[in-house]
Amino acid sequence: MAKKPEHPTTTRRDFLRAGLGLVAVSSGLGALPDQLKGAPQAEGQKPNRAAADGRARVVIARSDALRGAEGRINTDRLKQLVEQSVMRVTNASDPRKAWQALFSRKDTIGLKVNCLPGLGLSTHPELTDIIAHQLIAAGIPENQIIVWDRLDRELHRAGFRLNRSKKGVRCFGTEMEYEKQITLMGSVGSCFSVIQSRLCTTMINVPVLKDHDLSGVSISMKNFYGAIHNPNKYHDNSCDPYIADLNANPTIRNKLRLTVCDAIDAQYHGGPALKPAFRWEYNGLLVGTDPVALDRIGCDIIEKKRKASGMKSLAADGRPPKWLETAAARGLGEARREKIEVISL
Repeated sequence: MAKKPEHPTTTRRDFLRAGLGLVAVSSGLGALPDQLKGAPQAEGQKPNRAAADGRARVVIARSDALRGAEGRINTDRLKQLVEQSVMRVTNASDPRKAWQALFSRKDTIGLKVNCLPGLGLSTHPELTDIIAHQLIAAGIPENQIIVWDRLDRELHRAGFRLNRSKKGVRCFGTEMEYEKQITLMGSVGSCFSVIQSRLCTTMINVPVLKDHDLSGVSISMKNFYGAIHNPNKYHDNSCDPYIADLNANPTIRNKLRLTVCDAIDAQYHGGPALKPAFRWEYNGLLVGTDPVALDRIGCDIIEKKRKASGMKSLAADGRPPKWLETAAARGLGEARREKIEVISL
């Protein structure tokens, strides 16, 4: 595939401005409209979000061997971390059974990444490649796996290889393909990306572990701001209750099966814009089926790093992630630390 031309860097202001009223135009997704007609909603398996004792389960998988020469990712070690994490989350005896516990051959699986080049840290393509290969090994047809985010140019500049063909794992952005009708949920009224709402029957969220200047942190649940046309509307009051209300929408809540948080590189202050002074090599993943529990543990990791660096807590800094408790109250998952089983690998 020929390399696409470079595009101007997207700033945070551009990103927020882009959410204003850009809805449902016919562009960009090539063969997608025909596939959207009557797209099936696979019944699939319901994710088991609790450990044997009823606690939510979050796996933290880290390795000092995750980086090789010149800081490059050791993909063999990353593959092992993904396999081990999914096995522990599902209590499966091997990786194939682990993925089959979450997905079936009927599913069209969306891998929702986070990539705003020039704005902040992005999901590593190496991670989504490994997830896709493991899904294929578990029997998922490769063309039923879609790596996606807001825009083609952002995916391209983050290192993803675009593919809209009927062969191979697909990868493309929503562009301007949003639903024409606004969907209401609590305080939120938005048009969803058709990739999220109609094309994909199930989802794997692949966000990044990072600080956020308004919501405190941006990890799993806030990553779905990239699935709607107007994320600029939902940043007041530390994004509370907006993050919770968005994730309570059935098109997210009923489709999300797994979160694999990319914590290979993380940021503990100054986010979401990339601030190299506050970036650190965490060299790990956070994996779980409960997005609230995973965000709670991710928040704790960032708070610990801030404290070790002599910084104030997020609450003392005026941006407490209070939307976590709101999300728990909406029944989206577990926010109480004592009710979360953390497994470290």
